[in-house]
Amino acid sequence: MNIVQAFALLLTALTAAAQPQKHLMLDSRVIARVVNANLVLGTPEKHAGNPLFQADKPWENSMNNLYPNVVWDEQEKVYKLWYKCVLADKEVIAQMDQPSTVHDVGWYLLYATSKDGVKWDKPELGLHKFAGSTANNIVARDCPNVGVFKDLHDADPARRYKMVSDVGLGKPQVRFSADGIRWGDAIDAKGFGAQNGDTHNNAFWDERSGKYLWFTKLYLGERLVARFESDDFINWKNNGLVLRSSIDEGRASQTYCMPVFRYGSIYLGYVMMYNVGNGRTVDCELAWSHDGLKWQRVAPGTPFIPRGVKGAYDSECIYAMAGPPILQNGKLMLFYGGDDFPHTGWKRHCLPCLATLRPDGFAGYEPGDASKPVTIITTAFRAATIGISADVSPGGSIQIKALDDQNVLLDEAEAITGDVTDAELKWKHGAMANKDVHFEIQLNHARIYALNGIDLIQQEPKQPENPLKAVDRKIHSVSTKVISFDTNAQGWKGVDQIEHHAAGGAKGGYIHVSRSGRALPIALSPVTAAESPLVGNWSQIIGGEGAEITCQVRSAKAGGRVMIELFARDISQWQFETSATFGSDWTQAKAALLYDWSDEEAIAAGWKRSSNGFSWSDTIQHVGKVVIVPSAAGAQESFDLDEVSVSGVAN
Repeated sequence: MNIVQAFALLLTALTAAAQPQKHLMLDSRVIARVVNANLVLGTPEKHAGNPLFQADKPWENSMNNLYPNVVWDEQEKVYKLWYKCVLADKEVIAQMDQPSTVHDVGWYLLYATSKDGVKWDKPELGLHKFAGSTANNIVARDCPNVGVFKDLHDADPARRYKMVSDVGLGKPQVRFSADGIRWGDAIDAKGFGAQNGDTHNNAFWDERSGKYLWFTKLYLGERLVARFESDDFINWKNNGLVLRSSIDEGRASQTYCMPVFRYGSIYLGYVMMYNVGNGRTVDCELAWSHDGLKWQRVAPGTPFIPRGVKGAYDSECIYAMAGPPILQNGKLMLFYGGDDFPHTGWKRHCLPCLATLRPDGFAGYEPGDASKPVTIITTAFRAATIGISADVSPGGSIQIKALDDQNVLLDEAEAITGDVTDAELKWKHGAMANKDVHFEIQLNHARIYALNGIDLIQQEPKQPENPLKAVDRKIHSVSTKVISFDTNAQGWKGVDQIEHHAAGGAKGGYIHVSRSGRALPIALSPVTAAESPLVGNWSQIIGGEGAEITCQVRSAKAGGRVMIELFARDISQWQFETSATFGSDWTQAKAALLYDWSDEEAIAAGWKRSSNGFSWSDTIQHVGKVVIVPSAAGAQESFDLDEVSVSGVAN
């Protein structure tokens, strides 16, 4: 392939992956106001021939989670699939050439090709022995949780294909290949934390940031999504947590993995939600981000690719592909793994499947009540040749007007009366090029997915309003909640031990918390409202504009400051280091806060958010545990606690 051909392929790939002037309507930056319109997910159509092939080879012992990685190779005119295989049975592991295990099971990366995306071949590659024969489709081994992509950006043909995997939390690896079949040795990736990995790793070259991006798991007692970036694919910078489940979901439904790709002006991600508390099923949801760092689920709790009915091939778990959807014959092809067995144990098959979607059809606005007028007002754009993607039912229409910043009508487009994709709007008074406008869109039995050929003027999404800013504090009387420990420990727990003493406290009884070794002793309040007066929305149960938290502490030896932590339920916390230090006399520690702080304001006031923490607003509205802990490991082996108090503060 010469330089001209390589550039043409690169241009084709970049164009397909990202059209910066295409704006999906699910992007909240596009929408200023809606009247009687709802954002609804698109409807992927599952292929009638699913699953596309079976685990019918002796080495396909358990196609556990599948983790499909799919590329349409424009140069070779072929679909390429790399998929995960686990060898769970001992007698099958024994048939590996030089049997080896990771997590007590064997691992293969398998490879298949297709001309149409439906009928797949498993080529006999002659690379790795199984049962003494190389007549198999094994391309790599000992590489759990693989992501594969073809990188047209890299000038080195020996690194054309790239693989990311891990052999356990904190042990990520990369490999390179010229053809996606013959892979070099694993190279340790640098910059990852001890809790990253153990999921479907996903990486790609991002032309927008000029970096390689890697999305993987951050495990902090629950599954979270983390992002890394790199210039050279070896050394990585940790961008931290980018998506997690909601407070209401807690740990019952967790963000298991998220393959990401560019589409139009944004990033989209398939979020596999692991329903730990609901049968260990896995649902595929849709998420989006304007910058790849701040993510939102489009319809939390609603699958984008729904699981099948009970007993169907994909009734229990769905794992979407890594790689952008492939546009062929006017449809987006979305490959996924479908499983009829819950996410538990090694021995289960997840089989390759296909769903198709209309272009741009990830989500769109449609009428809420079809009998009433529907209006969508967009934010400001700089117009060029304006296109639209939409579906219109028979007898329906879409009317679009262009308005200036004073809402004065500039022009009106001819009505859209049928299904269209990137259809150029015809304006009654001529072209709209280089004009700053916003659009008034009226829907009649129609759904709109995207606008194209325009530049978004406001690139940053509007920050959601803090609901506590609008609360009238006068309706909530200011109160004080006191835990005195006079008669018992009042449901408090200690790490490792807690003892209640009926007398000798700062005022009556107290609790003694101790822990062996160098770890911190910790005192934790109960997490249910039935057990603790501190559980709930503090703006309501405490009242006022904010609160002051105080407690009395003492210890057998001096050392270490008193830390006060507020948890969102029992999931994650904000922490404040008080000025009080532990000593032999009872000492009061205190922390002040305002309910309607932004995260930045809370941090400026001295509060620190945990790496998996929710927003300050969410935490204040869902306070669960209150925790008292020394500031440094080894400073204390035990301490006494009394008179924990939270008082509302009014202006």
